[in-house]
Amino acid sequence: GEGIKTNCIGIIACSILTLAVVIISVAAIIDGYHEIEEGHVGVYFKFGALQDEITEPGVHMRQAFVTRTRKVLIRPEEESLKSLEAITKDGIEITFQKIGVLSRTKKDKVVVLIKTFGMDFKKVLIHDRIREDLRIFCANKTIDQVYNEEFLEIVEAVKKDVEDQIIRLGNGGVEILNLVISKPDIPQDIALNYKQVKVQWTEQLVAKQQKITEEIKKETELLKAVADARRQKQVLEIKIQERILETEGQRHISEINNQIVRDKQNNLADIAKYAKDKEALGNTALYTSQYVKLQVAQSLANNTKFYFSGKDSVLGGLLTKILATKK
Repeated sequence: GEGIKTNCIGIIACSILTLAVVIISVAAIIDGYHEIEEGHVGVYFKFGALQDEITEPGVHMRQAFVTRTRKVLIRPEEESLKSLEAITKDGIEITFQKIGVLSRTKKDKVVVLIKTFGMDFKKVLIHDRIREDLRIFCANKTIDQVYNEEFLEIVEAVKKDVEDQIIRLGNGGVEILNLVISKPDIPQDIALNYKQVKVQWTEQLVAKQQKITEEIKKETELLKAVADARRQKQVLEIKIQERILETEGQRHISEINNQIVRDKQNNLADIAKYAKDKEALGNTALYTSQYVKLQVAQSLANNTKFYFSGKDSVLGGLLTKILATKK
């Protein structure tokens, strides 16, 4: 009976031990299992000491019960800072209600940054530095410079100084992608003065713009008048050129017509001269001495009466010359 009892106790003890091992193993698996979301990296503290290892997004296992995991955002992060009060060089208290910064942590600098400044390293390197530099900027400027003249220079001045400090203190582990600083709230009486000045400035601007508009209008009218005059001159020149061309054309036509008439008259004269030359040549061949004598003889044969007064008369002399035979 004692042996059976001892065996039962042993079995129960073994069962309890096995169950304990199983429970511890499951707990270890549960404790060691963890996920790193996209845009983050995982850092590990073993017995409170930061390890040099970092893990990428995904599922990972760590040493259970003695290691803690922290996630660090490495993609761009936009943060809004609390309102900031500052005092200008001339003792005016102002308040910046909205300050926004877009920053990004470099993955290979995460472990060094945490070892140097802790998990909240962005607050030390960026947020506190922005607040500090903004106060320093205001302390060296008058209210008019901060609120009006040099307001657009505030962001660039603060951003550049903070970036220099990040390089010097944090080895460039974080970078500022964008910085937004809204216009500060100023005392009501000063704001009213600025409003009045703004109204006067607006009126001056309107008057100046009206003057510019009038000058532009007059200049436009002048340019239009000059353009019209130039256009009229060009039209007149074109018309004159057309008249000249028309006159030249008429003159050429007249010369051509005159030449045609001259050529026609010359042609007619040549034809007449040719006809006369042909007629003269024909007469020369026709009216030979024998032909003339024959014609005279025929004429005399047809007449029944002749009156002569001797060979010394005109008719007698003429007949003697015509009818005389050349020796």
